[in-house]
Formats: sequence, C-alpha cells, structure tokens
Amino acid sequence: MRADTFNIAIPPVSHRESDDGYHAVITHLNEGWRVIVCRDSIQWILQFAKKSGHGTAWRGRSYCRTKSGLIGVCAAHAGECDPKAAAILEALPRMIGTGGAG
Repeated sequence: MRADTFNIAIPPVSHRESDDGYHAVITHLNEGWRVIVCRDSIQWILQFAKKSGHGTAWRGRSYCRTKSGLIGVCAAHAGECDPKAAAILEALPRMIGTGGAG
C-alpha cells in the first residue's frame, strides 16, 4: 500500500541543520524549540523555529557537549518543555560521543 493512500505528509530527510526534515533531531521540546545532534556529531544544538514566508527554518541558540549544559540552556531559553522530551534529554549520555547513559 502506498503512503499517499493515507495522505501522510512525510518531510524529506535532510542533512541541513536548519531544515524541518533534518535527519538528527533528538526531540522537539515544544512547538518552537528542538534539540539536534550537529552534522559532525560533536555537540548538541538547541534550536528555535524562525518562521518566514518560505516556511520554517531552525536557528541555533546554544551549543553543548554535556547533558547538564544542554538541560540548563533548554530550561533557560525554551520555556515549558514536553515531559516526554525532558525524559529523552535525561536519558542522553553525560557527554556527547560517550555512548553510555549517565
């Protein structure tokens, strides 16, 4: 069965960090904020949505290597966070690239 049978909008996968369909989104904190892994996998990026006549572009606000730093900037800038998104952030490793939980 084809996906368009159900009218499902599937955004194209992108390697551009500013795109809605960026392939390495960790979570959406709320309607206007998300966290991604940078294209080189060396930092997490807190991004905000910038809407224009051409759609939505995501812009970097903060760049973090540690989970505690990331959670801090999310609390300081993103406002109220979805509880599921907060749980995803808590499950991240202590530092990006270390693999294990912490």
